Amino acid sequence: MSVLQDRDNFHELLQKQYESLDPTPYQEMGWNRYLELGLPTKKTEVFRYIKLRSLFALKAQKTEPTSLTKEQIAPHVLPECQKSVLVFVNGHYFPSLSQMEAIPDKVSVVPLQDAAKTYGTFLTNHWTKSLGEEQDPFVALNSALQGCGAFLYVPPKTIIESPIQILNVITGSGTLAVPRIQSFLGAQCDVKIISSHVVLEGDSHGINHVNDFHCEEGSRVTLYQTALGDITRCWHLEATRATLKRDCYFETVKISQGSLTTRYDYKVHLLGENSEVSLNSLNLLHEKHETHDNVLIHHHVPNCRSNQLYKNVLFDKSHASFEGKIYVEREAQQTEAYQLNANLLLSENARAESKPNLEIFADDVRASHGATFGQLEEEEIFYLKTRGLSEEVAKNSLIRGFCQEVLDKMAIPSLVSCI
Repeated sequence: MSVLQDRDNFHELLQKQYESLDPTPYQEMGWNRYLELGLPTKKTEVFRYIKLRSLFALKAQKTEPTSLTKEQIAPHVLPECQKSVLVFVNGHYFPSLSQMEAIPDKVSVVPLQDAAKTYGTFLTNHWTKSLGEEQDPFVALNSALQGCGAFLYVPPKTIIESPIQILNVITGSGTLAVPRIQSFLGAQCDVKIISSHVVLEGDSHGINHVNDFHCEEGSRVTLYQTALGDITRCWHLEATRATLKRDCYFETVKISQGSLTTRYDYKVHLLGENSEVSLNSLNLLHEKHETHDNVLIHHHVPNCRSNQLYKNVLFDKSHASFEGKIYVEREAQQTEAYQLNANLLLSENARAESKPNLEIFADDVRASHGATFGQLEEEEIFYLKTRGLSEEVAKNSLIRGFCQEVLDKMAIPSLVSCI
């Protein structure tokens, strides 16, 4: 069977899922946008490094809101988030399994379909605009197929001290989970969110997760992204979308150990002056695991800053790719925008590809981009051995040094201890 036949079969399974729904207007918008974009092929530029055939081989069964107990969930809740965790099971938000005692009462966390009633004007306008601009068919599919996402509303001037863990739990085999967290961050609020995934049972899973942030003036948001435990039998697609008004700060810190194939996709729009975005990533890959990162930071207005730091450590036959773009509009004068992809290859069979990209139409800009590929330096290993370290410890010290710049940004101790 050819890749195109697998692709057609995968589409038919998705169509059956959609036809089994009683779709909301929002889901209809998502499905129509997916049909316009279509599933990617080998010729689709931003998917060219990905083994699409194994994705299309997924059975893509409709996920059901499987009931679990808090005792089953408890081992996967981070120590920092014992009273601030939102639990999704197979893509469905479960308030009954979530713990929100450390989240201020004025913060609202509700199922997405309920939020459409209370926050309907904002959500309709936001979804109409964002889906109209969306270029990733899997983000459109998430909009079409998500059964019960969550809406997070943080009122202005609210500071949430405890990080909020989004715990995505996957059970069963052959499932395609489509969790979604839709966030509205009020002016001058401060929130930290951890996006985490764990597989309890089964294999051949697909995870198609979307984080969508609307950031009002002066808000500060940090998103930490990681998997808990072994998700190596999964296809893990995770997209992050963010729109920033003036004086905002938006940061992501992602640590990935890969899976069958993992793909992170980021689109950030700086819409207000004096805003800043910082995207940081460390991929530590072994065996045949893969992680692929695709980034677009769009500077619409003057006096904003952006920084991308993406590092890969590749063992065995692992594979990583990075494609990043900085787009600076003509009006976005006095922009500062930097991008670096650094790759440490520790096996002759490891692969890394990089495509940093700048498109600048303003003339008063400070910007740079680049990619590096290297191995451990024998001279550095020799020097550390002369200081009394074994060869293994010397190599591990150098690898740790390469990773440290990103690890220092991971302010969740329990996540760092897992590395």
